[in-house]
Amino acid sequence: MSKRVAILVGGGDVPGLNMCLKSLVYRTIDEGFEPIGVRKGWEGFINYNYHDPTTYGEHFIELTKPVVRPIDRTPGSFLHASRVNPLKAPRRVVPEFLRRTNVETQDLTDHIKDVVHRLGFQTLLVLGDDDMLKYAAHLSRAGVPVIAIPKTVHNNIFGTDYTIGFSTGLARAVAFIHELRALAGSREQIVVIETFGVQSGLSSLMTAFLAGADRAIIPEVPYDPERLAYLTMRDKSVTPGNYAVVTVSDGSRIVPEKLLKYTPHLSPRSKSEVLKLLTEDKAKEIKAKEEFILDEVVETGSSLAGSGMVAAELLQHLTGEEVFMQPLTYLLRTGSPDGQDLIGATNFAILATRLLKEGKFGRMTAYQQRYNLTDVDLQIVTQGINQVDVDEMYDADNYRPKVNLIWAAQQKG
Repeated sequence: MSKRVAILVGGGDVPGLNMCLKSLVYRTIDEGFEPIGVRKGWEGFINYNYHDPTTYGEHFIELTKPVVRPIDRTPGSFLHASRVNPLKAPRRVVPEFLRRTNVETQDLTDHIKDVVHRLGFQTLLVLGDDDMLKYAAHLSRAGVPVIAIPKTVHNNIFGTDYTIGFSTGLARAVAFIHELRALAGSREQIVVIETFGVQSGLSSLMTAFLAGADRAIIPEVPYDPERLAYLTMRDKSVTPGNYAVVTVSDGSRIVPEKLLKYTPHLSPRSKSEVLKLLTEDKAKEIKAKEEFILDEVVETGSSLAGSGMVAAELLQHLTGEEVFMQPLTYLLRTGSPDGQDLIGATNFAILATRLLKEGKFGRMTAYQQRYNLTDVDLQIVTQGINQVDVDEMYDADNYRPKVNLIWAAQQKG
């Protein structure tokens, strides 16, 4: 049986990622396997043309201990990453040798399976976020041996209470908020801080709680701009420094009944962000009632500044106060991993190698409150994402965390 194993990364960079890659390479080599790195995640498989052997070196790299020895000292992903979903690969990323005419998206699963077979990979070791691992689960169902490792600053992957990068992202977010708090205090202003979490406000809520933010807006609960403005001004008035701090998860949205009322007060860019979150009918209704030029919105699954900008503009309009907005976004993905993420990355690499050695495929490494370090059926990631248990963790009337004892992922699935 082939001892070749492919290692690939998808989704956003996180602190601790390269530590996990290095540990995986060292462990798999010690167990007699031959690790091969796939460049840019699923794109590496997609762009490899087995009819043209010269394309191999562009998309695959032999991973030896000397090659990966220094990579844990730098952030980012040594293997690079991408966010392509091979089930619905857009035409722009499909190479010509695979491209079909008159289709906007293609399912490239058969090609990936063929590449795995032709290159003799015994297993795919996949480090990824929710979307990456859901496709890995699809490949597993299709018969490809897969072992998955969860990594994302969102900590929203179903089946595990911890993901690589969450701990460092949380600590960095709290530190940045404290720095911005000092700035807001010196200027006596309101600061809106945009954090990650398009579908899940879990990491954003924990950040707001630990940083002592005045109000926290999350995707699970639409907010009323008028009530948020009232609460924020009250916070500002009772704070000795005459300032207020509001965190907003990217993906948060206004209550539907207030959309038409406040859309005219937004900039064109912010209006485009609002429309991205609406149903098609509601978006058409707003377009029909307003005359404005929308920026072209490219559906990439992420934005540089969206919900935070909307909230900041509405607060400034409603309060008459000067409001500044700072997206943390990619700043949370950089920097050196903290102790928890170093340990978590190493432990997940050790566990993944153990599963590989024992031939236990279709599994995902996990850390759960009840069982500690464990592994779970990879298909569990398809059952949803970890989200805030609003009843237990959030004061929806006052837009504040409601936390007693803390566990990183004390969530509702």
